Amino acid sequence: MTVEEYLQLIANAETPSVIRKLEGARKAKKIRVSRKKSGKAAKGMARALKKANAKARKKDGSFRKGYDQARVMREAHKIRRKGL
Repeated sequence: MTVEEYLQLIANAETPSVIRKLEGARKAKKIRVSRKKSGKAAKGMARALKKANAKARKKDGSFRKGYDQARVMREAHKIRRKGL
């Protein structure tokens, strides 16, 4: 049910003061939602991925022999856990 449908149902009811309050609330200023801060693990993983990607990729950007994205992620997790 949308807000408009809900307001229409209330408009059919016998309380016009409630309708005015709801319409005012609908036009009220939107509340700004704060973004979630990244944690220690996420920052560590970002650094680890940079190191693992540098190790796994050639100068032209393709993978070295024996590397794929799964291995890059395994290496990154290993680097993050060791804290290198």
